[in-house]
Amino acid sequence: MRLLITLITAATLSLAPTAGFAKDKKMNGPEVVEMADISVGLSGLVCDFCSIALNKTFKKRDEVRGTYVDLDTKLLSVALNEGETLANEEIVKLVKKAGYSTTKITRKDGSEFIPPAKS
Repeated sequence: MRLLITLITAATLSLAPTAGFAKDKKMNGPEVVEMADISVGLSGLVCDFCSIALNKTFKKRDEVRGTYVDLDTKLLSVALNEGETLANEEIVKLVKKAGYSTTKITRKDGSEFIPPAKS
C-alpha cells in the first residue's frame, strides 16, 4: 500500500506545473540579449573559457537572472531579476574579478557609463 501511495505521489508531482519555480531559474543563451537590462562592453575576451568565467561570476549574484557573452561583439548581456539593480562600479569589479576589463556599460534606459582609464 505504501508503495502505491508513493508512486501516485511521485506521478502527481511530476505532472505539477513548474511556473512557480520559474523565478528562481537562471536563464542561459541568446534569449538573454532580448531582455537584457545591462549590456557590458569587454576587452580581453578570446575564447569560450572567457565567456564561462564571466557567466559563472555574474550568475552567482542574486540580482542576476541570466547572462550571455557574445565573443564576436565582445558584449556581456545581463538580465536582472524584477526590481533588482546592479551598480556600475560593482559590474566593473565583477568583470575584473573574472579577469577582464570593462570598456562601456549601457543600460536599458539608454544611459551609458565609461569606466575611467587605468592610471
